[in-house]
Amino acid sequence: MTHHLEKSANLSQKMLSQLDLEALCQIIGEHLVELVGCQSVGCMFFDADMESFADCLSAGKNQSTMEKLMADFADEPDLLELKDGEISEQSLKNGQPAFVMPFFDQDEESENELVACIVMSDFKKTPPQATEIKETLSQFEFCTALKNAFKHTELVRENERLRNSYDEIENKTSSLEEQTRRLIHDLTARDSIRTVHVERERLVYSISNTVRSSLRLQDVLESAVKLIGSNYSLNYCHLLHGNDFHSVVVYEYASTDLPSIKDSFLSEEGQLFTQYILSQKSPTHFDQNLIDSDPENYRFIKSLNLRSGLSVPIIMRDHVLGVLFLQDSAVFEDFSIDDISLIGSLADNLAPAIENAELHKEIETQAVTDGLTGVSNRRSFNDSLTREFDRAKRYNQELSLIVVDLDFLKKINDTYGHQTGDEAIKNIGTVLAASSRSTDITARYGGEEFCVLLPNTGAVMAVELAERLRRRINDCKIEGQDFSFNISASLGVSCFPIHADSADALFLRADEALYKAKQEGRNCVRVSNMGPDGIPLPAVTTEIASASPQTIGET
Repeated sequence: MTHHLEKSANLSQKMLSQLDLEALCQIIGEHLVELVGCQSVGCMFFDADMESFADCLSAGKNQSTMEKLMADFADEPDLLELKDGEISEQSLKNGQPAFVMPFFDQDEESENELVACIVMSDFKKTPPQATEIKETLSQFEFCTALKNAFKHTELVRENERLRNSYDEIENKTSSLEEQTRRLIHDLTARDSIRTVHVERERLVYSISNTVRSSLRLQDVLESAVKLIGSNYSLNYCHLLHGNDFHSVVVYEYASTDLPSIKDSFLSEEGQLFTQYILSQKSPTHFDQNLIDSDPENYRFIKSLNLRSGLSVPIIMRDHVLGVLFLQDSAVFEDFSIDDISLIGSLADNLAPAIENAELHKEIETQAVTDGLTGVSNRRSFNDSLTREFDRAKRYNQELSLIVVDLDFLKKINDTYGHQTGDEAIKNIGTVLAASSRSTDITARYGGEEFCVLLPNTGAVMAVELAERLRRRINDCKIEGQDFSFNISASLGVSCFPIHADSADALFLRADEALYKAKQEGRNCVRVSNMGPDGIPLPAVTTEIASASPQTIGET
């Protein structure tokens, strides 16, 4: 007995001290030969954020076969439905059994999340029973070792990503600083205009410093037009951010006592002018002679009563991100070559700030958006559910939830392939996004399951909306080269305060109603009949009659 305990402690210590995934998998493979008799072992680590298996490593004999086996298991949605204590067993083509044992995080804050799965096959002797495998492996710290190694690996990868991002930012900053130094050198080289150049140097430094220190693009662009406008003693300075008129935002500097004219860019003539300067990839100088020579085409500029104007594009990688438009000047009537060069350098400083801000905004959007369907993802939905439930409870408002689940996804995948299954899921996301109100929150919760959160909405209206969504989903037709069929979905509805007194209970009631819809034939809507206390209500508030489920593949 003492020897067995020492052996258990030694193996657990050996695994816990190993943070490298491949090395840990090798240790597990070596010892499982002795513990349960399997000669091929696979470790599948579950990424809770991506809701899928990430690293899948193999050890022992027949590693290529084990890698294919793990790929098949990772593709099997039933594997994610295993509960703590369950072991999945499947028979391989050669008659050998394969066991999959999941390990769940037992920490109180982890909500019993899946950590990893160990796959076992190629047994030397008669394979043991699943219960024997579980009893044997439960004596060792497999779960903690797997969790620690995966978290360490994820932290190392994130650290490397952040380091690369930091290096990239440093390179861009160095490039900007180098450009600034060159510009300062050129400006200060001429004694005759040293004073002017010193002022321009301050301008460059101020804008460069603003670009580096501010995280908000709006602050950077507002500061830029003010600094340029005041430094050049301009009547007006505008920065048009965007690459087409419909997405342009106008930032304005106006000299003291002058009215704002940025709304002029929204007029018909202003639109034409905006489209024109956004199409130019080099500076354009609008002097009085050019304006007088063609008053018809420069009607908008003439309406501004300017004597001289300069548009300078803000370009990054041959792509126009916006344009600086300087108008009139109390100091000089013309823009010199040096002025145009300096404004061009300032535009070059602004270009990476605009690009980085747009990239950051895109990354933020991706972080809360499901990549396949374009609606919110599970993490974003959970935050919205908590926030909207707290608001509904605080202000004594109704809040309803619809849970939507695509019918027969496994059959679609098995019959027509996963690409067709993804097309069916995308169709549901499109219908929900197009059919929901602007105040509703639509999200893909996971797999083929969607949620629609309805603030300030009672059960009756929620069920009516659910039935409308069901019909529109059922109208979606998936067509291929030699097949055509309509998809269908089952929907469950719950409402606060009728059915639940917490956000979790609201989701649970809707999910129970969805399960009932599945049991009663699919392609129908069911509303929860349970109260907040978990006791059935005397009567269902609203009931939608079941519709006959559509047969997959029916044309």
